[in-house]
Amino acid sequence: MDWSWAGVKEVIGKAAPLLGSALGPAGGAAGTLIASVLGVEDSPEAVHKAIQADPQALAKLQAAEREHERELRRMVIEAETTRLTEINKTMRAEASAQDGYVRRWRPTFGYMVALTWLIQSAAIAWAIVSEPSNAAALINAVTALTPMWGIALSILGINIGARSRDKRTTAGQDGRGLLDKLMDGMGGKARG
Repeated sequence: MDWSWAGVKEVIGKAAPLLGSALGPAGGAAGTLIASVLGVEDSPEAVHKAIQADPQALAKLQAAEREHERELRRMVIEAETTRLTEINKTMRAEASAQDGYVRRWRPTFGYMVALTWLIQSAAIAWAIVSEPSNAAALINAVTALTPMWGIALSILGINIGARSRDKRTTAGQDGRGLLDKLMDGMGGKARG
């Protein structure tokens, strides 16, 4: 097993999901908390050894998760907000670029995905109709393309969502994302 923080995150995440998820975006702070709860040095190897040596280690981490839940949630949200802010900066720079290709790569990608999907679908239909005995093998081959299409369509979906948000913002509507709204909601609870 990988005993980097990513490997530790996988083990801890099963027992203390919030603490495990904080290891990803909030990284160092969550790792320091885990190490201090277990009374070891702040390294994934030391935490790994402590988890293996102490049958109560995961229970201690669950208790720490309950005790520090609010701070952990805040750390995860802040880290995710920072990540999304960086993505938005990149997208704004692309939108304001003077180079036409930089501004139009997202729509071009969408059109190319649609065209590729159409060509592939037509080719599959033609292959099945022209040689029905190979239909089962062809369907299995198409199934192998699922990861490729999953990636392409995920990128397309993200692009569409980002463009929709940009249009809402331009139209004067609330363009904030889910995490921004959650942060507002948490702030409201803390004040109320």
